[in-house]
Amino acid sequence: MDDKRTMARTTAITLGVWIAVTIAAVILLLLFVDIISSLFL
Repeated sequence: MDDKRTMARTTAITLGVWIAVTIAAVILLLLFVDIISSLFL
C-alpha cells in the first residue's frame, strides 16, 4: 500500500514537471516566433 502511494506521488510529480516543461516550451516558441517576425518584418 505504501509503495502504491509512493508510485502515485512520483507519477504526479512527473506529470507536473512534464506539463511545466511543455508550457515553458510553448511560451519560448511563441517568444521566438515573435522575435523572428520582428526581425524579418
